[in-house]
Amino acid sequence: MAENTTRPPRLDRLLIKVIMPKQGTERKVPGGGSPPKPFREVDRKYRTSLANQVSAIRTTIAPQIKVAGAAPVRVKLVAKAAAKSHRPENLFSAQSCPIVGGGGLGELFIRATPEGLDRLMQTIERNDTDRMIKELSCVETIEPVTPDFRRAGLPAADVLRHSPRGKMGFITRVNLFNFGVHDGQPKLVTDLEGVCKERGIILSSKGYSPASFTYGAECRTVEDVDALSRVVGVRSISPMPLVRTIRPRMLSAKPLPPLPGREDVTGDFPVVVVVDSGIASEIPGLESWVMGRDAQVAPQYSNTDHGTFVAGLICWGSQLNPTFAGIDSSPCGVYDLQVIPNGDPAKGDTLPLFEQEFLVSLEESLKQHANTYKVWNLSLGSDEVCSLDDFSKLAEELDNLQEHYKVSFVISAGNYETPPLLDYPRTARQLKAGRITAPADSVLGITVGAVSHVDFKANGPKEHQPSAFSRHGAGPNHIIKPDVVHYGGSCSTDVAHVHGIRSVNGAGTAEDLGTSFATPLVARTLAQIYHQVTPTPSPVLARALLTHHARDPRTSHRVPDGDENFFGFGLPTPPPYCLECTPHTSTLVFDDVLRPGYFLEWDDFPYPPSLKVDGKYRGEIWMTVAFAPARGPRWGTEYCEAHIDAHFGVYRKETERKTGKVKPKLKFVGLVPPEHKNAGQLYESYQVEKLRKWAPVRTYYGHMGNGERGERWRMMLRLLTRHGIDDEEAFKPQPFSLIVTISDPEKKAPVYDEMAQIVRNRFQSQNLTVRAAARVRSRQ
Repeated sequence: MAENTTRPPRLDRLLIKVIMPKQGTERKVPGGGSPPKPFREVDRKYRTSLANQVSAIRTTIAPQIKVAGAAPVRVKLVAKAAAKSHRPENLFSAQSCPIVGGGGLGELFIRATPEGLDRLMQTIERNDTDRMIKELSCVETIEPVTPDFRRAGLPAADVLRHSPRGKMGFITRVNLFNFGVHDGQPKLVTDLEGVCKERGIILSSKGYSPASFTYGAECRTVEDVDALSRVVGVRSISPMPLVRTIRPRMLSAKPLPPLPGREDVTGDFPVVVVVDSGIASEIPGLESWVMGRDAQVAPQYSNTDHGTFVAGLICWGSQLNPTFAGIDSSPCGVYDLQVIPNGDPAKGDTLPLFEQEFLVSLEESLKQHANTYKVWNLSLGSDEVCSLDDFSKLAEELDNLQEHYKVSFVISAGNYETPPLLDYPRTARQLKAGRITAPADSVLGITVGAVSHVDFKANGPKEHQPSAFSRHGAGPNHIIKPDVVHYGGSCSTDVAHVHGIRSVNGAGTAEDLGTSFATPLVARTLAQIYHQVTPTPSPVLARALLTHHARDPRTSHRVPDGDENFFGFGLPTPPPYCLECTPHTSTLVFDDVLRPGYFLEWDDFPYPPSLKVDGKYRGEIWMTVAFAPARGPRWGTEYCEAHIDAHFGVYRKETERKTGKVKPKLKFVGLVPPEHKNAGQLYESYQVEKLRKWAPVRTYYGHMGNGERGERWRMMLRLLTRHGIDDEEAFKPQPFSLIVTISDPEKKAPVYDEMAQIVRNRFQSQNLTVRAAARVRSRQ
C-alpha cells in the first residue's frame, strides 16, 4: 500500500537534488553494423511477382492519379523486417514512390505516380546491389488502397448506421493521407472538397489540428459514404465518435457531514479543472472550492450529477473516504468546465457530444486558463475501443493540446459495463473485450485504472486487485496503459454486490463506482506536485515525479512483469512523500536534452560509500525516464518517433577463461535493467511489445542482493529516432527528465547524507524546492 499519509510531516525535510544540465559528457554514437542480409531469396520468380503487383496497381489507380496527381499504395513487409533499420527507404525513395506513412506494424504507405511506378518497376527487375536485394526481400505485398480498407472492412451502410445524427444527415469522420505540403497534399484536400461540394456534404475541420487533415463530414445517404470511400486521398472514414461520461448510480445515500470549506484553509492550494458535466452550485461547502465556471452546455441539457461527484472527490476525497489509502488530505480546489450534456433520459432532455465539438470547447477553455491551471481532469470516454495498431484521433488531438498549452490531462481508462464483468486474472476473451477506450490511449495524458478497496471471496476481485469494471491495456504500440491506478469503488462480476467510493450527491453523499472516480484522486495528487514544486515543473518532470514512487497496491513493491497492463506503474504516493528523501535513500533529478546520434554519459557516477561492503556494491536502485516524444500521426503504430534508452551499471575487470589473466580493458555491465520487458528475441514486433520501445515513460529497477563487484559506476542515456534525419520534426533535440533513487533496503546506511556530500563536490546542483502545503484549520 501507499505510505500512510496521516503521519505528521518531518521538520527536517530531506530534499531531492536536481543536477543542473550539461554536466554529462556527450559522445557520438559509433556507426557500423553487419552487412545487409536478405530475409528470403530474391530470385527471378520473386522479382516477377513484385513487378506484376506494381503493374496491376498502375492500371488500377490510373484514373485516381489523373484527379489528384498521385495515389497512396499499401506495402506490407515480412514480419521480421518491421524494425526501422530494415525499412526499404532506397526501394521506395523520392526517385520512385516515397514512403509517406505507416499503419500497423510492418505496414507502409507510399505515394505513387506513373513516373515513380516506372522507376520502381525498373528497380525491382534490374537492381542487384546487396542493399537493394536486402530491401526487396523485406516486401510481402504491394497493393492499392481500396474503399473497403478505408472503411475498415465495414459496408458503407454500416458506417452510416453507426454514425450519430446531425442537423441534416449523419456525422462521419474523414481522415486524409498526409503526402506533405510539397508533395501534392493541396491536391488531395481540393479533391475531397470538390467531391463534398458536388454531393452537398458539409465538411468541417473545426476542433482538429490542421496537420491532421481530419474532418467531420455530414453524409445523408449510403451513396455519400461510398463516394467518400472512393476519394483517392482518404485514408479512413468512420462514424464520428461520441464523448460521454458514465451514468451515475448514486447508492447508499447519506446526509452531507461537516466538511472543510475554503474559509478553513491557510495558504495557497492547487486547482484542478473538472472537464465534465458541470458542478452543482447549490451545495454551499463545495461551492466555496469552485474557483470559476465556464458553462458550455445549454441549461435544458444540464445534468451535473457526474461532474459534482468528481469535484467532491478532488475537494473532499480523503474526508469522505477515511479508510482509503493513498489519498492525501491537502486542500485542492476545482474549476468547473461544463462541456458534457445530459445523457440520461430520466434526468431530462438528452444531447450527444461529438468528438469534434468536445475538442472545440476544450481548446477554447485552454486558451483562457492553461497558464493558470496545469491539471485537467477528464473522467470521460467513448465507445471506441483502442487498437493495438493505431492511436485514436481523439488521443492524438489531446496530445497536441497538452504539448501546445503545457498542461497535463488525467484521463479515465474506461469502464466495461456488460455483465458479467471482468475477472482477475482476465480470461482470453476478456483480454480482448476489456481493452481501454479512447482517449485513454493519449501518449502525453496520464490514464487511470481502478482497483478494489474490498475483498470479494467469490465472483469479484480481491482487495487491491483491478476492479471488475476497470478496462486494461496495453495501449497502441504496446505502451503501458493505464499509467497508474487508484481506488474507484468495486463490485462483484455479476454486479449483485457493490461497494463504491463516496462523494457528493446533491445535498448529501452517495457511493458510486467507475474509473471516472479513481481519476480525480490521481488528478489532485498531480496538482499538488505541480503546486508544491517551485518553480512550476514541466509536464514531463511532474509526470516523472508522479510515476517514480508509484507502487503495487497489493505489496507496496514494484509492479511485476505481466501485471503492468492492469496496474500501470502502480498507485501513486502523494506529496510530500514523493517529493523528498529519507535518511537511507537519495534521489537525484536530471533535466537535460539529448541529441540524435549522440549519447550522454556520466562516468564514475557517485555511489554511497556505506553501500560498498567487502569490495561489493549493495543496495537497490530505481530509475524513471520521462519525455514528450516527437509524434507523427501519419505513421500509425509508429506514432511515437523517439525513444530514450538508459543504462546504469558498473565497469568490471574480466579474466580470460584459458589463461586466467585479467584483461586490460574493463567491461560495462548494466545492473539496473528496464522493467516490464523480456529481451529474449530481437525482432521489432517483439521488442515493441516486451521491451516497451517508443514509450513516453520507462522505469528501471535493480537490486544488488548479496553484492555486485565493479570498479566504478556509469550512467548513459541515448536517443533513438524512427525516421530519417530528413524528418526534421523527429530529429530535434529531445528534452527529458530522469529520476534516480539509490536506497538501502535494510534502512540502515546514511545514504542521503553521503550522496548529498558527494553531489555537492561533484556537480552543480540545487535542491528541488518545495513550498509548504496549504493546511486545513481544525474547527473548534
